[in-house]
Amino acid sequence: MLIAICIALGVSAGAILLLLVVLVLVKRIKTVRHPAVFKARVRLVEGEFPGISGEWKKRYGAWVTNVLTLRKGIALNIADVLPTTALLHSRDATSDETESLRLGDNPLIATLSLSTGARIDLAVVAEQRAVGLKPYEAQAAQPASSEAVTSAG
Repeated sequence: MLIAICIALGVSAGAILLLLVVLVLVKRIKTVRHPAVFKARVRLVEGEFPGISGEWKKRYGAWVTNVLTLRKGIALNIADVLPTTALLHSRDATSDETESLRLGDNPLIATLSLSTGARIDLAVVAEQRAVGLKPYEAQAAQPASSEAVTSAG
């Protein structure tokens, strides 16, 4: 509707397209630079969850209590919502994993249990560990933990 009005007013299609591209980029930059958003990679370890596969995929994540939202797409407008129940364990990535994850030096890999029974691996940039595992921050500070810890809410 807005595009039709702009064309009726004599605004060229190229200018409209440029405006749309600028708006998409501004939304992406605003989302990525938000302090609660972290860069991550995610993969499904066990079970099924729509939108998540067994291969590492690049995402931008944010926590809302114990619910992890993972954003993807050019404008980061596609979201996977993952209700987590526990941090099963966390560890530092091996050198081979560090190279394939492309998350800088020493990323943290955490295995999380979802409310559906599925399990995911979440790899987080070293500088964003506190934000990346916010509901489980105290437990993630000790990488080699083997017991499951439920979220405090």
